[in-house]
Amino acid sequence: MLNRRGFLQCLIVFAAAAHASAATAQDYPAKSITFYVPFAAGSATDALARALGHGITAETKQNVVNDNRPGANGIIATQAFIRTPADGYSVLIATNTTHAANEHLYKKIPYDPVRDFTPVTALARGGQVMIVHPRVPVKTVKEFIALAKRQPGKLTFGSGSSSSRVASELPSSTPRVSPGAGSAPAVR
Repeated sequence: MLNRRGFLQCLIVFAAAAHASAATAQDYPAKSITFYVPFAAGSATDALARALGHGITAETKQNVVNDNRPGANGIIATQAFIRTPADGYSVLIATNTTHAANEHLYKKIPYDPVRDFTPVTALARGGQVMIVHPRVPVKTVKEFIALAKRQPGKLTFGSGSSSSRVASELPSSTPRVSPGAGSAPAVR
């Protein structure tokens, strides 16, 4: 999850954002901070945002509110975040879904993953895990792919995000590890 160093980095970023405007430098944070979370309550991204929010609230005595806006692979929350004032009180808990996968899965997305955001820090890294029912006669990804090729159209899979979908559809018989998988905030 979030380690002490990552938490402190986030606090430093929030403080630096406040000092960017002389009018708010003395009082930051003077009101609640909103975390825009592009996935449902209870998701890994939501849990990470809540843990970070708890730490910030304890340190600053200001509430941190999670604004969960699931849907469209994170595009709904990302669009809502872009519309907020750039005053340091809005944070998008971005993921590799919102900032890497979507631009390759959609013909057009309503934001530029680089130009429209100011990255702050990496918060967490996660992995992809493939799970099959015990009655499926496979023990490896290679065996699963071979079974799927022998039985076209019979096997299905589910995924919780663009990231897991892309990982599931990679044209390879060996699993791949993405060193950049995880969540990172962008502040407005």
